Amino acid sequence: MQERRTDDRDLVQSLIRGVEVIRIFDGDHSALTLDEASTLSGHSRSATRRLLRTLMHENLVEFDGRLFRLTSHVLELGYVQQSRLPIAEIVAPHCSALAARIRHTVSVAQLDGDEVVYIARANAPRIMAIAVGVGTRLPAHLPAIGRALLAWRSDDELAAYARSATFLENPVATLGDGDALLASLAATREKGWASAFGDLDVGLTAIAAPIRDRSGTIVAAVNIATHVDDLADESVLTDLVPDLLEVAGAIGGDLHARHRA
Repeated sequence: MQERRTDDRDLVQSLIRGVEVIRIFDGDHSALTLDEASTLSGHSRSATRRLLRTLMHENLVEFDGRLFRLTSHVLELGYVQQSRLPIAEIVAPHCSALAARIRHTVSVAQLDGDEVVYIARANAPRIMAIAVGVGTRLPAHLPAIGRALLAWRSDDELAAYARSATFLENPVATLGDGDALLASLAATREKGWASAFGDLDVGLTAIAAPIRDRSGTIVAAVNIATHVDDLADESVLTDLVPDLLEVAGAIGGDLHARHRA
């Protein structure tokens, strides 16, 4: 490793060297002997040993008698900062990447009472954009993304929603009455994702899945939406379910438990 030198007396050189030692552990060097760590870091053998021992004291490095390895505690250094980011900032790159890859609109929303609030959206590079923007509020049972959030609520909460003015005053032909809503949400829980075909807008179809943080708590949901005119048949949308579940898991992996709805 090339040594970086600076004349700034406010810098703590020992801390810089410690960070340099952490950085030498990568995909190609996940476990290192002392000599290997010394060579890669560019520090003397004795200095490298002291740095590794210090990192071991802080539970950032472990030693099996021959090889040094980073521990999972290193991840906490990143999580501390990441946990302070608003959810919208964390999910935005995931939405943009997926939308560009599959060429459909990707959104993330959270449940607020009986409504869903859209907090992130990435429109695909297509002719027709989906006219539901960030900040839009909708009765939770209308869009697929709301059903993905409702489905895992308690039985008492779902029964209350089925009797609520929000549900009764915003009828959906495909759901019918409260019993039909509860049956639909039970089916969503069983398969792990929700769908809506033309319920929110004519021609609009969507699939959605819940996003869980590391504690398993559902904090948001992500959906993929498009217009039926873009689909040769329903199976094209179903084919996107693996992509949907993958991005939901990836977002969940980036979220800290403090980001609860």
